[in-house]
Amino acid sequence: MSKHVVRHFRKFFIRIKKYLIKKSYLSQIQKRLPDDIIIQDETIFEFTEDEYVGILSWIKYFNEHYIQYKKEKLPSVKIPIISKRIRLDFGLYNIPCDIEDNKGKFIIYISSNIRFTNEKIIKNPIVKDLINTWNLY
Repeated sequence: MSKHVVRHFRKFFIRIKKYLIKKSYLSQIQKRLPDDIIIQDETIFEFTEDEYVGILSWIKYFNEHYIQYKKEKLPSVKIPIISKRIRLDFGLYNIPCDIEDNKGKFIIYISSNIRFTNEKIIKNPIVKDLINTWNLY
């Protein structure tokens, strides 16, 4: 085989490995949620280990809230920022989804920070942008 073909296969297998790691992370996150809540990943990239640990810690926070309030009250932190790239969104977990794929399900979203709430697209946000957008001062 040529070096080009070998390089192509190597890249392909690395992508598959990263996909399987992300799938495993999502499975572990889902296992930690109440039975009637699902995690919905809206990102197009793999998570780092630090992002995964950050998500798990916020899921622990959410679970403590859920034990006390169920779906009666939103958590005081509705959109925890995990990293420059991703955030969680607890803001709709108590409203059944009306989109066909998840109709009737209760969802926590993992979203990308590439698109902010004002629809301004910033592919590589700087920390100052995140602080200003999410009022983290």
